[in-house]
Amino acid sequence: MLRATNKKNFWDLTYINIFWVLPYSSVVINTDCAVLISFWHNFISKPFIPKLLRQPNYLLWLSIKNLIFEKNLSITLQKVPTYDDCPYNNQVDLLAKCSHSFPQSSILPTAYLCTPCIVSYDTLPIDVNIRHFLKSIYDAKNLLNFSSLLRFSQLGPPDLFDWEGIYFWISCNKEFATHKNGQKGFLTFRLKILLDALPTLSTLQKRKPSLYLSGWLCPLCNSASEDLNHLWTCSYIIPNISSRATYQNHIATFRDACIEKISECTSVPDSFGSDFSNLDCWDFTTPSSLCLWLTRGLFPAALISFLIKFLPKAKILTILTPLLFQLHERLYMDIWLPRNVFFHHWLSLQFQTEAFTQPSSVTPLFTSYSSLATVSQDSWFSWVSSSIIRGGSWISHLDFLRRLTVQLLRISF
Repeated sequence: MLRATNKKNFWDLTYINIFWVLPYSSVVINTDCAVLISFWHNFISKPFIPKLLRQPNYLLWLSIKNLIFEKNLSITLQKVPTYDDCPYNNQVDLLAKCSHSFPQSSILPTAYLCTPCIVSYDTLPIDVNIRHFLKSIYDAKNLLNFSSLLRFSQLGPPDLFDWEGIYFWISCNKEFATHKNGQKGFLTFRLKILLDALPTLSTLQKRKPSLYLSGWLCPLCNSASEDLNHLWTCSYIIPNISSRATYQNHIATFRDACIEKISECTSVPDSFGSDFSNLDCWDFTTPSSLCLWLTRGLFPAALISFLIKFLPKAKILTILTPLLFQLHERLYMDIWLPRNVFFHHWLSLQFQTEAFTQPSSVTPLFTSYSSLATVSQDSWFSWVSSSIIRGGSWISHLDFLRRLTVQLLRISF
């Protein structure tokens, strides 16, 4: 009797038994797993098909298939009731319990493998879909390069953030590439705030000091340099409708939505809401550094560690990812786009003022600047869109992104 849902039991009770069985024998395998019987009929009892190589544990299945062929065995799978006090079922339950107390076998699995060839990585046999395995290596290498960027390493040690969670929301291509009402600039906005490359005034002053004077301050409050953090904390002229108030409301909404969604998925103690809100990443009043980093999409490791007490990590990421998307969408619509309208008006006034002293140099630069920006922006977006349509992931092109973020920005969008 075989309970095939346990890979170790399957290996011990089936493969090794077939390995030692005499040639030209007939073997009956009693199993309570209908999936195994279906798999056996589709792949083992039929001629070889390449699709078998894409199945989990394909080396094991290939070895069984080759042994059956070499020994000319007759294998019959017989379905038995799962919970019917069947003697076969009782026997395998006993064997399954005993297997947990047995020490790990010292014999390498490769000693039993009977396949024409074995693909290995660092002396370990690859027993999964080869394409998926190579893609995981490629993604892991890109993620390592991405997390090692200077813009991130300057913030603190790598374990400050949960890079698996960051990669997860980046890799959600369907949601990540959504452009409602043709707002293709939203995708760019999400990339830019993640990389701290949003074209704020301070960024433009560093990239083009001859065009954006170093003495210019935030166009809205005129009291501080406009960088990414100031974009969320600018008090503006009217406090109630300032970027700061809007930002705090959206972070509070993000936090409350997280509490609500998590509470719906699992039972949590009464203190969960207060404990969750007391995490440093939700301190939007100051705001804290972790709160500003969370706004960019950099999930703090402390946040994920807290939530793992209540839910599996995969479930946590599926909850946080769409909520982060909604936060970015609100920030884009309620802070970034209104700021751009005012910024371009303010910038045109600055250039008009400069034009009185340098009419031949400043004005032509601004006109040519905007024209080139449209071409660069459109071609960049077309490249990302076509990559996503072909099934690619923009994180796989980190070298391109690194070059993109250091090029001269030609317009705010």
